[in-house]
Amino acid sequence: MFFHHVDHYTLARMLTAFTLLFLGVYEIVTPRCFWGLSIYFRGIWRLALPPQATGAQAERLRHVLDARARAEGDSDTAIRCAGGFAIAMAGLALVPSVPFVLPYALSTLALAFAILITYLRFRRVTELRVAPLVRRTPWKSLPPIALIATLVCLLGAGAFGAYAEFRISALIVILCALALLAVAWRVAMAPAILFGDDSQLEYLVDEHIRFCRAMNLVSLACAPPTVLVALGWAALPWNAPFFNFVTVAVALAFVTVLIMSLNPMRKRSLA
Repeated sequence: MFFHHVDHYTLARMLTAFTLLFLGVYEIVTPRCFWGLSIYFRGIWRLALPPQATGAQAERLRHVLDARARAEGDSDTAIRCAGGFAIAMAGLALVPSVPFVLPYALSTLALAFAILITYLRFRRVTELRVAPLVRRTPWKSLPPIALIATLVCLLGAGAFGAYAEFRISALIVILCALALLAVAWRVAMAPAILFGDDSQLEYLVDEHIRFCRAMNLVSLACAPPTVLVALGWAALPWNAPFFNFVTVAVALAFVTVLIMSLNPMRKRSLA
């Protein structure tokens, strides 16, 4: 078999290239999964529609989302550019002279920069609110458990920095994760975006988007450290008990954040 003649390090390099290729294509094909609006109203993220008024309420929701999408503007271009950069990094990951985790760290930096661009546009839109509102607490959108799980992911990536070949990549990934976490915090604290056409529904939609978007960003902040830990673990001997423990802890923390971000109990009713 081919893989019988491949050492751990080479296998990890191939896995990194495949991961970058997959992420790049995914970012290009579905850029709105990281910031767009429509994804937050599908599946378990959807707002509950009362059966007796589904048609009318659905039209109200569509009107509110269309107005908000126009106000926030295009967020696809920056994400797609980050996807193209990730595909280019997939080729770089196969170059033997380049540390295999460095291209992944650089692609993470590109995605964080793209998210920052979309956030700056979002921050300008918050000036469109029509009235001062009650001060918001971030804890409704960013549960402390999610932040603790994020800290576990960051510490796990930092642990792999003990190896010189992972040190720079771990630093880049941690900085990118912190930047994404900072954006999530700002989103959780942001004032509601209201246009005045249907303020009650607009506020409900804004709360829903605030939770989904903030938790999506926390999940995105946890993903790079988790992937880096997985790639680093794949390159290490399998008899390294401490790093085996770190890898399991980071994986559990990441799964915790994903479950919290998909929590169907956050669904609200439009009634």
